[in-house]
Amino acid sequence: MTDDRSGRDIYGEAYDEANEPIFSGIPSFLKLPEVDREDLDEEDVDVGIIGAPLDTATTIRPGTRYGPRAVRAASTVPSPPYQHFNIETGVDPFDHFSVADTGDASVSPGDTRQSQLNIEDAVSEVSEQATPIVIGGDHSISYPDIKGWAEANGYEDVGLIHFDCHADTGDEGLTGFEYDHGAWVKRVFDDGLVTGENYTLIGPRGFWPGPEIYEEMREAGMKWYTAMDVEEWDLDDIVTDAVQRATEDTDAVWVSFDVDVMEPAFAPGTGEPEPGGLVPREAIYMIREVVRALDPEDFGFDVVEVSPAYDTSDSNSYNGGVTSGLANRLIIEVLGSMALADQGLESGDPIRPKEPLGPTEETEAPADD
Repeated sequence: MTDDRSGRDIYGEAYDEANEPIFSGIPSFLKLPEVDREDLDEEDVDVGIIGAPLDTATTIRPGTRYGPRAVRAASTVPSPPYQHFNIETGVDPFDHFSVADTGDASVSPGDTRQSQLNIEDAVSEVSEQATPIVIGGDHSISYPDIKGWAEANGYEDVGLIHFDCHADTGDEGLTGFEYDHGAWVKRVFDDGLVTGENYTLIGPRGFWPGPEIYEEMREAGMKWYTAMDVEEWDLDDIVTDAVQRATEDTDAVWVSFDVDVMEPAFAPGTGEPEPGGLVPREAIYMIREVVRALDPEDFGFDVVEVSPAYDTSDSNSYNGGVTSGLANRLIIEVLGSMALADQGLESGDPIRPKEPLGPTEETEAPADD
């Protein structure tokens, strides 16, 4: 990745200046520099953001083709500077990484498979030069994401940590199409890129897939923590288990986050909402800790299934909505944890109050007589 530069070294005066209203200018992700995919190496870019605006492989409510646009719109609130110091983790990823928006992969409306192949090529091109972070799009994009990333880097054995309401391991998806958004894990598995022992699913609940598919997953050595398990188990134990499984005898790890893993009260803007999901603090914490434990040189991430038409606080994605805002936050958390991992740090340098938290002897209320 980068040497010991500051954000001002990487981004120049734009790092400090906040003189452009959020409704002005081109809304690249976080208003970061836009760099053509073929120029990432020349521009010394560490992380490439890429949109995959495909939703013709979804099976319920369409609309995730607008996900990348909505997440970018949500990311411009607030407007620059690029500084994103996290008060909880004490790290600013833009003090460590050069990040650029590489635009969207080409999609061919009406030709789902060709669109996926285009996404594979685009992710591969980014991955040859930088770490890819992909904004979907329906979850079918994760198959070309992982395939393009793995081929670009020569990865043969990949670990997969999958946050989702659904297993997405159907042999023919939900409606008989082997490349739909309910089949991408099976496609990666069938290609031999991921074994069951290196796969962990976090957050499934509800009524699909059925018992036969979960029986097959169990026989394949796959593991899952249901949404209720997440509530019951210590989050650190889940993270540790998922990371150990993903990194055992593998070349690299991909993390895929479907926003329908969330309780829809907190993330309604998705195609298949299901009550009983994760709350934002759980999701943010687990993403932070998972990514911090991984090697940022051999890592990829996508966030998928943001469908702004069903979101709240979204008006044609001018400023994004609640769900696209969550997706934006997750990407910044991923970047922050990558920065910590790249420096070998457990944590950054958060600013804390002088006084210890909680009541002190001086501030405690007098006891009743």
